Amino acid sequence: MVVVVGAGYAGISVAEKLREKDVEAKVYDMRGKGGELADFARIEELKEYYAKYIEKVEESDVEVIKGCVISTNPFKVISPRGLEVGKEDNFFICTGAVDLTPAASEIYGKRVGGIYTLETAIRLLAMGKRIGNKVLVIARKEEGILKPLESHLAESGYEVEVLVSEEPAEVYGSRRVEKVEIGGESISCDALVVYGGRVPFNPKNLKGRLAGNVVECTYDYEKVEKNVQSTMF
Repeated sequence: MVVVVGAGYAGISVAEKLREKDVEAKVYDMRGKGGELADFARIEELKEYYAKYIEKVEESDVEVIKGCVISTNPFKVISPRGLEVGKEDNFFICTGAVDLTPAASEIYGKRVGGIYTLETAIRLLAMGKRIGNKVLVIARKEEGILKPLESHLAESGYEVEVLVSEEPAEVYGSRRVEKVEIGGESISCDALVVYGGRVPFNPKNLKGRLAGNVVECTYDYEKVEKNVQSTMF
């Protein structure tokens, strides 16, 4: 028996590959199947961009057990039934990645309303929330997700500017962001979306074989797919 922690693209793919090898796997996730791809699937432009990976997850018949794994030595999981303790000792950790905070991405100045990491902005948009009217996206490096996101914002009636720059930025505003100064330029906005890179999401420091975005830390799912392939073979 193998326990897979995380039911995003990597977790589902690992479980399927284990099944192909006649190895039984239990997949746990505190939110259910899909991970961040479930949010992408609710935004038409991102759904199209990530279609291959979203379809992989949605069409999989791998069963996902709802629960938060808090330890792998010994194995402990908090499920709707309460705390459960098991004897499993073989784990794949597929918990994914999270965005760096704006501060860690060299966004300085006032901490006012209207400042979001890329992943938080996407989550709010997927929920149908409006994040502002005039959106500035500052990305510290180019990622493929930026273009479909820009298209979605424009189609949704936002004024949007995407700036890929490594320059530090300074935020100004009273209760909400009003402008950002970066690279000697002053840009007015009422929403700032920041992408400074990603880091592994494994807050419980779970031990096991790492696979997927917890290793790659990217929005490029081709790299995530390749990591899963290399991990399993």
